[in-house]
Amino acid sequence: MIRFVMIEIKNINKNYGSAIILKDVCLSVNSGQCVGIVGANGSGKTTLLSIISGLLSCDTGSILVDGKVISDSPKHIAKYISYVPQENPLIDELTAFDNLRLWYGGNKASLNRELEEGILHQLGIHEFKNKTVSKLSGGMKKRLSIGIALLGKPKLLIMDEPSAALDLAGKYKIREYMKSFTSQLGYSIIVVSHDQNELSVCDKLYLLKDSNLQQIETGLDDKTLIELIS
Repeated sequence: MIRFVMIEIKNINKNYGSAIILKDVCLSVNSGQCVGIVGANGSGKTTLLSIISGLLSCDTGSILVDGKVISDSPKHIAKYISYVPQENPLIDELTAFDNLRLWYGGNKASLNRELEEGILHQLGIHEFKNKTVSKLSGGMKKRLSIGIALLGKPKLLIMDEPSAALDLAGKYKIREYMKSFTSQLGYSIIVVSHDQNELSVCDKLYLLKDSNLQQIETGLDDKTLIELIS
């Protein structure tokens, strides 16, 4: 697969008062590529993800897709980028299917096709679509959240600690889905994670520390990562 620069984050700066959170952060993600970001708690990772996904404005900087600036409009960002936060965004009282309906722009028939043969089927959501969210396992809820994020067919999927609090089976499935999204479907992914197995899926790895983002080697062992992050 020929890879070209799809998403570019250029010179993102964010301050809260006198506190510098992000300083001239730059990042590029190619089509079909998974990029990982590591950093200590409070280093600004979630702030960066929120800016890229359009939930938070930056002080200066820009986001481009195929060379075109999209950061001037939340609607433009939403067209290309979807965000799966660490916290569960689902409505517990509704079924999985009803949660999908709330976010889906198409009709019920096309949503059912997605469940029968599309990305929602690949995520296995058809197996529990009629269950109330409050009765789903953590892994099922995470798959449903990812499915909702992918309904708009974004070019970039952003995930914040996608396998946090999941059991081993759930962590394994999330990793396999990540591999499938990039290699088979051509999605691009930015993932923030502390999970070594999850980071092994990444083509590039970045460290966010002291407000700066810098690329580091992939495949580093736990000890080396801890030393870099500390």
